Amino acid sequence: MIFIRKVSLILLFSFISCSAFTKEKLSETNSQKIERQIQAKLSELADSGLDSVTYAVLYGNGTSKSGIVGNLSLKPDTQFKIGSITKLFTGIAILQLQEQRKLNLDDPISKFIPEVKRMATREKNYREITIRDVLIHRSGLPSDLSNGFFLDPNASNEDILKNFRDLPKILPSLERNEPGKVHSYSNFGFGLLGIVIERAANQSIEEYFQKNIFQKAGMSNTNLLESEDHSKLSGGYSGIFWKSKTNRPIIRDLTAGSLATTGGDLARFMTSFFASKRNQGLLSKKSFDEFHKSQVSDRAIDSMDIGLPVMKKKFFGDKRVYYSYGHSGSLPPFISDLTYEIETETASFLSTNTLTLATGKVIATNQSIWKLVFEEQTGSKPEPPSLPKLENLNPTKDFLGTYVSSLGIHEVKDGNPNKLNFFNFDFKLTEVDNRYKLNLEILFGLITIRDPALDSLRVEFEEWKGEKIFTVYSEESPKGMLGVATRFEPDFQYPKREFFGNYKVKDPFALTKKIKLENDKRGFVKLAVYYSLGGAENEASFACRVDSDGNLRILGYGRNLGEKLVLKESEKGLKILYSGYEFEKD
Repeated sequence: MIFIRKVSLILLFSFISCSAFTKEKLSETNSQKIERQIQAKLSELADSGLDSVTYAVLYGNGTSKSGIVGNLSLKPDTQFKIGSITKLFTGIAILQLQEQRKLNLDDPISKFIPEVKRMATREKNYREITIRDVLIHRSGLPSDLSNGFFLDPNASNEDILKNFRDLPKILPSLERNEPGKVHSYSNFGFGLLGIVIERAANQSIEEYFQKNIFQKAGMSNTNLLESEDHSKLSGGYSGIFWKSKTNRPIIRDLTAGSLATTGGDLARFMTSFFASKRNQGLLSKKSFDEFHKSQVSDRAIDSMDIGLPVMKKKFFGDKRVYYSYGHSGSLPPFISDLTYEIETETASFLSTNTLTLATGKVIATNQSIWKLVFEEQTGSKPEPPSLPKLENLNPTKDFLGTYVSSLGIHEVKDGNPNKLNFFNFDFKLTEVDNRYKLNLEILFGLITIRDPALDSLRVEFEEWKGEKIFTVYSEESPKGMLGVATRFEPDFQYPKREFFGNYKVKDPFALTKKIKLENDKRGFVKLAVYYSLGGAENEASFACRVDSDGNLRILGYGRNLGEKLVLKESEKGLKILYSGYEFEKD
């Protein structure tokens, strides 16, 4: 759900790591073989520093297996938070309501949340935001509203629901960007979709999910709101060498990432979801097809396929084209991943309750388990398509300079060869197939880092709407999935010197605990944002420019970019308004 800075490089490399289908029943020998391989991968993951992992595997022949590995004291009904995988359930609820003619995907969201019309717009004449825009993360709404995102771990369900239902009241104080322009992942938007569901169905969100999804799928150990007296949620842990128990993560934006479930319930959910193909599941076949259809037609700067809102990846198997679908979820210390294929009805799901260096292995392990099941079902290994050919190589000398993306500030540096500073590492850029390959050397160039995921990454430089940009992608990670980096020209314009320094908030449960404004020597204002996630401190840096009104604007396009910082002076001191918080200078 949220990018974890301390393990971001590990997670990045790990991540990069309708005809009739005849199914043959797995023989006992093959079943045992694949089960041994799966269990070996699960055991290896559980032994790598994680307290426990819950899992579900659907074999494609109507059978599934689920359980928990690691902590032997946990019971099969112990719940794990699945973070943004919750968004699939939210998308299903929206499509169910469309089937009932209570809403339409292309309705303006203001039909159900009129407060949206009172939002300021960055520029004039923006069209209205539709429900579909929000589902595919192209709404132009703020990505994450930090203020109030995490609630008191001891909050009652009544308090949680009040904060959730107060979301529309915040809208008049916020600004929105142009809908449909770029992909900008938004938890805040998915929180608002929960309000749409409640108002369209005239039903509380927990009641709607229970009656229309959980009960229909036979999920008896799943909820958005935990039972305050009989919670079955696993404890959470964080740390590298020694694990500390963390507070349970309670969030305001329920329908963005609050769902708690078990491996067994997730298997039942996927079985019922697949039955939608036959008009016997959670959706009609028509809605099921719409859920998985590519929703974005204008791909100016990305090649991502996204459904409603499932991620979609093309691959080859058995000499034909398939698509895998899925979503990861991060609500630290819980990290989860779900991958499935709809023709074979194969799926794999993993979730851990531990935030540590080994957490980066969860997504890669889940992908490898699903590939085993798919290969057993079809007799063919799933292979990603080759990257499309590029006719020309844009020389890096034309793209030297400073860039900003949702992953931070980057710099393309002159040299022989030229270098790209990415995640604070200087990568050498070498030409491969009219693109560039990233090469990382350490210890003054004495050691070259060899990693298959790193070796698969490619950098492409191009111009988009008059702006110079670059993207980093691979066969496994489509162009645009890691965002787009936009070049900017430093203008050496700064706010008053007094505004530089550290700012804090008093909220003990704050997602963003502090920020720092710096005068970057390259000629711009640097904003450092410090997050507290699952017991770990994380940092992200963004470039800002002084706006026409004397306030600051974060540069770039994408998650948490393009947003405004309001600088305030008062008798009590200097303050900055950002992401819903009022930060006070130290």
